[in-house]
Amino acid sequence: MRLKTEIKAKNTTQEWIANKIGVPLSTFRKWMTRRTYPTIKEGIEIAKLLDTSAEYLVMGVGPEGLNEEEQKLIRSYRKLSKADKENTILAITAWLRKNSL
Repeated sequence: MRLKTEIKAKNTTQEWIANKIGVPLSTFRKWMTRRTYPTIKEGIEIAKLLDTSAEYLVMGVGPEGLNEEEQKLIRSYRKLSKADKENTILAITAWLRKNSL
């Protein structure tokens, strides 16, 4: 279950998310067990709180079809300093040229 995995990965709780989107914890728990489902608006709000996409939570793919590992790399990259981002791009570019990709 991607929602459960994302909650754990972000070191947050069902209670925190339920509170942030304004639903009772019991409602959120029903979503977690797939007894009921959130509205599209609630799903988007949950995804934003978890720094992911609703598309990923529902279908397992992110923007432009990115899988979980690819999204994780992008999230990690976004946390880098400007200098580290530049160094990462240089390293990847060099690797791609070396491997003719």
